Amino acid sequence: MDRLLRRIRGIVGTGLTWAAAWIGLGGLLGAVAGFPLASILRLALSNSIGGFIAGASFAVILSVAERKHTLADLSLKRVALWGAAGGILVTSIPLAFGAPLAFFLGPLVINGGVGAVLASGSVAMAKRADRRRLVPGAEDSLLSLEGD
Repeated sequence: MDRLLRRIRGIVGTGLTWAAAWIGLGGLLGAVAGFPLASILRLALSNSIGGFIAGASFAVILSVAERKHTLADLSLKRVALWGAAGGILVTSIPLAFGAPLAFFLGPLVINGGVGAVLASGSVAMAKRADRRRLVPGAEDSLLSLEGD
């Protein structure tokens, strides 16, 4: 049960982290485009939902696909692939309900790219933190993605 709770905490934490990143990205894009403040806030909030879903999807995909690997074994290319899959999954939701693909080709590419960058950055930072051991002498909780 403790293992399941740790996995859920990791999935939710990754989703919240990605939601924050997507809020910033949406706000920045809205500001650069010259949208009024109300539109920027709406864009940022809608991005938070997509960011959470993409981040949580990435965390689930990563934990399933790379469950037998340690953090040090992870290739940033594979992690970027899983992040892109999480980003693409968010954009694919409207397609599952019959929305035309032509309207979503751009967002598929953009969200896939954002997902790949966020995933690679997340794992690169985790690897760097793992090497530096933020708490000297503490048990490392990032030894395995398996959650043992």
